[in-house]
Amino acid sequence: MKLLTTFIFSGIILYISAQNIATDIQFAEDSLIHLLQIARNQPDEHSKKIANKDFKNTLKFVLTRNTKAPDYPFEKLKKKMAILDSPDGVFRIYNWNIELNKYGEHQYYCIVSKNDKKRDKRYLIDCVDKSKYARTPEYTQFTEKKWYGALYYDIIPVKRGTRTIYTLLAWDGNDMSSNKKIIETMKFSGNTKLKFGDPIFKMDDDKIKRRVIFQYKKDTYMSLKHKTIKKQEYIIFDHLSPTSPELEGIKDWYVTDLSFDAFVWDKNKWVYQKDVDMRLDKKFKTKYNNPLEK
Repeated sequence: MKLLTTFIFSGIILYISAQNIATDIQFAEDSLIHLLQIARNQPDEHSKKIANKDFKNTLKFVLTRNTKAPDYPFEKLKKKMAILDSPDGVFRIYNWNIELNKYGEHQYYCIVSKNDKKRDKRYLIDCVDKSKYARTPEYTQFTEKKWYGALYYDIIPVKRGTRTIYTLLAWDGNDMSSNKKIIETMKFSGNTKLKFGDPIFKMDDDKIKRRVIFQYKKDTYMSLKHKTIKKQEYIIFDHLSPTSPELEGIKDWYVTDLSFDAFVWDKNKWVYQKDVDMRLDKKFKTKYNNPLEK
């Protein structure tokens, strides 16, 4: 009964406030924060998903009906979810998560707002998280309808011929035992379609991956960052090793070992480079804040 009352109350508030949401951007931002908190605070997985649908629908309403929304910074909402603008101004990502259950599993949501400057229009692309069904995610291409969900925190545009491909750095809460960091790629197919996972990651064994996934022990930290050093593009990350030799291959027990590896952008690919000398960039070891920390 309490859950039903909450949803009815939210529905009445949204009905009464629709005009304000469409015209007052600060009111709209406060309403979105309120609805996201409601979704995350529900007592069970089913209720969280229902409440999150209210949040997502309201976010879409704001983005399509409030004329200030496309360029509004949403500084308060950014503290609750990821809102990233591509460095070239082509798109903005609205990206958030709901922790589903006691096992620490997460459902991810993402709306990409594509800016078509020629037509003076914006297109919303809704990504649907199907990562739990992925069997070989490092070698699989995904689309917006079948998306490998995660929480993005950096966008790196790279040129491959005349085409721009966006390399994305992401965090995934995974489960109660481990977290993941992910290097992903994204490109547009027209204004309303997305493709994730270009084969541009060349590993040390010469295998080519479509995305790179690092899994590590839950209560530890792994750094994964983009750096431009002497005009060269790097993605630099902590090397992971098991806490003891007999745990080799069991990723829940992998931790950083104080060495660093990298991908270097070279000839249209990210090329793996082992044991990077971090004297190249003394500022690298600045910790990235967990996106779920308040």
